[in-house]
Amino acid sequence: MAVASVIVEIEGDFSEAVLSSLAKIDNASVYGIKENQIVTVIEGDTPHTIEETIKQLYSLEGVIGVYPVFAGDYE
Repeated sequence: MAVASVIVEIEGDFSEAVLSSLAKIDNASVYGIKENQIVTVIEGDTPHTIEETIKQLYSLEGVIGVYPVFAGDYE
């Protein structure tokens, strides 16, 4: 299983919209929010799944950036 922890940076007025969108992504979980940053953990069967989810996060309206903090592949 692949796991990544990322910081999702958002524009000020988009926090509720981004949180709502994150709740719809099955392999992403929110672990904390501070100002314009959302701590998110992504899990998947392969690193490719993580990569595709990060691309999905970038496509959300109001997301400025997605910054990896930790990534690992556990078998």
